[in-house]
Amino acid sequence: MDETTFSADGGLILYITDSKGQLVRFGILYAALFGAVAVIYPFIPIYFSFRGYAPSRIGLLLAAIEVSGVLAPFIVSRIADHSGKFRTVIAGSIIFSALSLFILNHLSAFPAMLAGALALGFFMKPVVSLTDALTGRSLADSSKNYGRVRVWGTVSFIIVSLALQLTGLFESGGYQRIFIAMMIAMAFQLLSVPIVPSAPAHKTSVIDGLNESSNRLPRGFISFLLVCFIGNIGYAVYQSFGGLYFAEIAGVSRVSGLFALAAFSEIPAMIFGGRIIRKIGHRPMLSIALLAGILRLTVLSLFPSIIPIALSQLTHSLTYGFFLLTGVDWVNRFVPERKRAMGMGLFMSVSFSGSLLVGSSLGGFLLEFGGFSMLFGSAVIFPFAALLWLWTDRRFKAE
Repeated sequence: MDETTFSADGGLILYITDSKGQLVRFGILYAALFGAVAVIYPFIPIYFSFRGYAPSRIGLLLAAIEVSGVLAPFIVSRIADHSGKFRTVIAGSIIFSALSLFILNHLSAFPAMLAGALALGFFMKPVVSLTDALTGRSLADSSKNYGRVRVWGTVSFIIVSLALQLTGLFESGGYQRIFIAMMIAMAFQLLSVPIVPSAPAHKTSVIDGLNESSNRLPRGFISFLLVCFIGNIGYAVYQSFGGLYFAEIAGVSRVSGLFALAAFSEIPAMIFGGRIIRKIGHRPMLSIALLAGILRLTVLSLFPSIIPIALSQLTHSLTYGFFLLTGVDWVNRFVPERKRAMGMGLFMSVSFSGSLLVGSSLGGFLLEFGGFSMLFGSAVIFPFAALLWLWTDRRFKAE
């Protein structure tokens, strides 16, 4: 049942109780979203490789996806914020993502491929951040329950990754088989959108002195974004070229299994991460994520064999899980609702798409020049620099 109360000025405040049914519906949406992620993100570099592109050009194509992903919040997220029609915007983004992928698959000239990659990134990248913003607006206690619904995405990622591992679906069939699988995954995303409720009306409340009806982004937001951006470049290098690295060391058939192992380690972080943030705060939580990133990249650089790689995947719960939960909770707690989609979109685009832009474009040339050892070893610089900034810049709003 919904709970209503009145603000001091007599305004009606609507709080949606986090019922089990509501959590299940959002869980199904996240399951569909990240089941598709398991098909698309690890294999899109391999898709480009199967089409005959060199690592440097693969890096540029991945960078093109991220460039438009950085720009998308200024248009797509603003539409969602202004209209309040989150489900419609999410569904439209998925439809145009599929259309862009279809066109991309029928292109061959590299300049045209770059244009197709730009279109794909522009529509594909905002989907998760829009869903996170909708979840934050819809749940009464997003700090507690975001991880509980997001974990469905992790479980789905694991199931799909293991299915790809066991079936060896992409061992044959070339790039067309990967393309068909990505299109099917997007169809499941689209079918899941109507399951969740529409975005509720704006609430008016005060959090830590910030009026929720304000149209301003909070103080320290830019500093927060920059720390996340720099810190996540190391993870972006892993995300962009980890699939190629795993394929070289362990074979294409084991790529999905290694990504599934990383996703499996996320589950405890997603379930208990909200409680940990409440106990230790945002800055220590983010510091743990950055330290784990340094460890992971060091292992990948120095130990190019299957067992160390598999063990390094277990740090994913921290490098990705803690990082994501910290950022999402920070935005949900401090960014006004009227700017929530924009704030979430900027966090996702700058810290993930922006870092992937740098990591993929720079990483492609480093890979060609010095191999995987130089690539991952050089990437350690970024989480280390972010860690130093995190503890020396007072503008970062830790609580």
